[in-house]
Amino acid sequence: MSTTADQPTQWPQLPTIELPPFLEFLKLKSFPLKVYPPVYERPKLTHDTLYIYGPGWRNSWGSFDVECLQMQIYLKFCDIEFEAKNNNEPNSSPSGKLPYLATVTGAVYDTDQIHKWVSERNKTKALASIADSEQAKAFIALARTKLHAAWLFSAWLEPLNYSEITSKAYYGHVPGPINHLLAYQKQNEVVHELLTDRDILVREEIYKDAAQALEALSIKLGDSAYFYGSSEPTWLDAVIFSYIHAIMSMPTLPGSTLGDEEKKQATTLRNLVRKHENLVRYAKTIYDEWLK
Repeated sequence: MSTTADQPTQWPQLPTIELPPFLEFLKLKSFPLKVYPPVYERPKLTHDTLYIYGPGWRNSWGSFDVECLQMQIYLKFCDIEFEAKNNNEPNSSPSGKLPYLATVTGAVYDTDQIHKWVSERNKTKALASIADSEQAKAFIALARTKLHAAWLFSAWLEPLNYSEITSKAYYGHVPGPINHLLAYQKQNEVVHELLTDRDILVREEIYKDAAQALEALSIKLGDSAYFYGSSEPTWLDAVIFSYIHAIMSMPTLPGSTLGDEEKKQATTLRNLVRKHENLVRYAKTIYDEWLK
């Protein structure tokens, strides 16, 4: 036997109200009634644009940020026409990180997607040998672990570099005291990143690993203009150049309230690079040819 619970609920139909003719104007025959132009409309891009941290050290065209500089120089290597715009606001990126590329078609790409975009345009610069390409991945990994850790430590944890250079480069455009808070937050993020593959941070060990990485890169480069004797630069060159250039072009500290020992510590990584004349020459040649 069916019950009332088994039957669907029947709601009473709402009455239809007809407005008299003299109230016809109350009917919203179209909505919205009026569309006002936007207060600010973002201008359309006329060129594909790479948004980066900048300007570079000493106001050069290349970014002071290693990851931004890698993509910036690689797009140059690939003969892609683009504009570089100093953004310094990672939150403007869909991924929350710089760099990112915005195209004239309205598409936006983060770093990994930019590589795919370059490949689809048949502009990729790769080593001729498959074996060399596979070995190059090992050198890229070496740079992005050992050399990258030393770069982060030098930029964010050496007291003079952090207070006088790095924090101002990344957050100097932000009014105080917010700039100091953001720099302190970033410094903590760097510490956590460096601790992902080690229990404690030992300054000497980090720089020792960097010295070994630089030695291996110097031997591999030899007297060649580009790695593996390539006739044109590849993604490996973009990665290695970005680290060497960022390290060597960081501003010097002529005066400071801190002592000579702190100044010496601030230049430790730069001095490690200077031991390898071919790496210094390599970075200068690429800068003069592609960025200057």
